[in-house]
Amino acid sequence: MIFLADLTLFLVALLSGVVDGLFGHRRRRYERSALIRAPRDIVWQVASARKLRFEGPVPVDIDCAPTPGDETLVTGTITVGHKRLNVALREISERPGEAKVIQILRNGSDPALGYGDDYYVGYTLADAPGGTLMTTSHELTHTRFMGRALVPLGLAQNMRRIKAHCEKLVGIEPRPTGGLWDVVMTGLLTFASFLILYGAESAALLVVLILIHEVGHAVAMRLVGQPVQGIYFIPFFGGVAVAAAPHESEAERGFVALMGPGLSLASTALFLMVWRQTGSELAAELALLSAIVNGLNLAPLMPLDGGHITDCLLSRLEPEVSALVRFLFLLGGIGVAVALQWHILTAFLSLSLPVALFGGKAPRPLPPIGRGEQLWLATAYLSSIAFYVAAAILIVTS
Repeated sequence: MIFLADLTLFLVALLSGVVDGLFGHRRRRYERSALIRAPRDIVWQVASARKLRFEGPVPVDIDCAPTPGDETLVTGTITVGHKRLNVALREISERPGEAKVIQILRNGSDPALGYGDDYYVGYTLADAPGGTLMTTSHELTHTRFMGRALVPLGLAQNMRRIKAHCEKLVGIEPRPTGGLWDVVMTGLLTFASFLILYGAESAALLVVLILIHEVGHAVAMRLVGQPVQGIYFIPFFGGVAVAAAPHESEAERGFVALMGPGLSLASTALFLMVWRQTGSELAAELALLSAIVNGLNLAPLMPLDGGHITDCLLSRLEPEVSALVRFLFLLGGIGVAVALQWHILTAFLSLSLPVALFGGKAPRPLPPIGRGEQLWLATAYLSSIAFYVAAAILIVTS
């Protein structure tokens, strides 16, 4: 259940970041420990390696070297899938086999790696029953709001990579994760959460509709050549299809976001056709729920699909302008959620307010959408909204 653990970590860190922001706390320290079932010398070799490849759905390649004339300054690249990031490090101190401290330099490092000033990373190794206890800490002064959530999340993911790599070197295969197991387990948890809210029949229908929606995202990822890490349900909220590599452009991101409700256009139309031809109440309920779920998901609010699509459409504007537009959309969405007494959605959108206000002012890491792609995406987006609104009205008024 790694995904749910990461999601919980992300949300808790985001909430902590909101509190820190309110009180003006910018300096933060994050720490995590893991028992690695491998000897300490193996763990040291992996943790201190300047050239290394972590295998996985998306391989991570580290290729760094010391600067001639200054052995403590290390520069190079970290490649995640097809995305290459420049990195510059200063090695501060080292006790071979035991501990090391480095500084991530913003000057020379890609913005995706430099989330703050005076950014130090340290790790210690100690013998422990069954292997090596590795403790890693990140300490920095935050300059970007999203760093408050992404730094602890990245720390957890990096620890898992090191653990899996070290254990594989000594012949211990990692425990199976992902795939059908995660779909089933998160699906059962989500069904139970919907059962509490809506009853057994509606809960089962919602899980089916969410699965269709997320399969649409996964299919889109495959179409653009992006590996899929998995499909996961989120209790009380919905689901998510997680890519195993970053997007290459805003146009690609917009297409993947649209294809969740896009594939559901076909299933909704099928339910409508069955209902019109047979009068089936089940088909009518499926069509109505699908229209509501996907129609709401197209609202221009982050982190909904409609928010991602709108963000892509705004990518040609200055970051400050697009951030302001997203913030105004989010305020409107919170107002609607409060008026309709959708308390879970209200809380979720409220948590996104700091992200919309502060997280979108930095320069965009992806190439902006082209004019032709912008027109295509806007047309498909508005047409999808119109279809779901029309389908809902047809069923309700019949």
